[in-house]
Amino acid sequence: MPANISTRTALQATKLLLAGAVLLVTAIAFNYLPQPYSTWPTIGAIPVSPELVVPALLGIVVVVEAFVKQFSIASVSLAIFGGLTFLLGALSLYTLYAVESGGVFFGGLFTIVAGVLLAVGVFLHIIARTERFKTASKELMNSISN
Repeated sequence: MPANISTRTALQATKLLLAGAVLLVTAIAFNYLPQPYSTWPTIGAIPVSPELVVPALLGIVVVVEAFVKQFSIASVSLAIFGGLTFLLGALSLYTLYAVESGGVFFGGLFTIVAGVLLAVGVFLHIIARTERFKTASKELMNSISN
């Protein structure tokens, strides 16, 4: 049983770290902040685009966490969106590096947008599970119904 709890904790920490990384990479990409890397990072000879890889990794972690923890409507919907984000990231990486074609590349934009939406969903899901939020929402519902 403790291994299961530590697995959940590790997955949740990884998920939060990657969600923050998605927002940071997006801020760097869209706000023309100085790039923390002078050239594209590489794995061997393959260049790796953080704008595509980080959201895809977040999607994988969200899907894995949904299978490890107890199912809920929120975790299943996040997992479905995480799977779509992963597929967008994988397809965008394939298109960017394997296909020799000209034109405008929109796959990266769709991957970043999906990654940001997934990261926001992850943070909202964490906030909604806190006791403080549950208490505040119950008090709000009671005040509305009275």
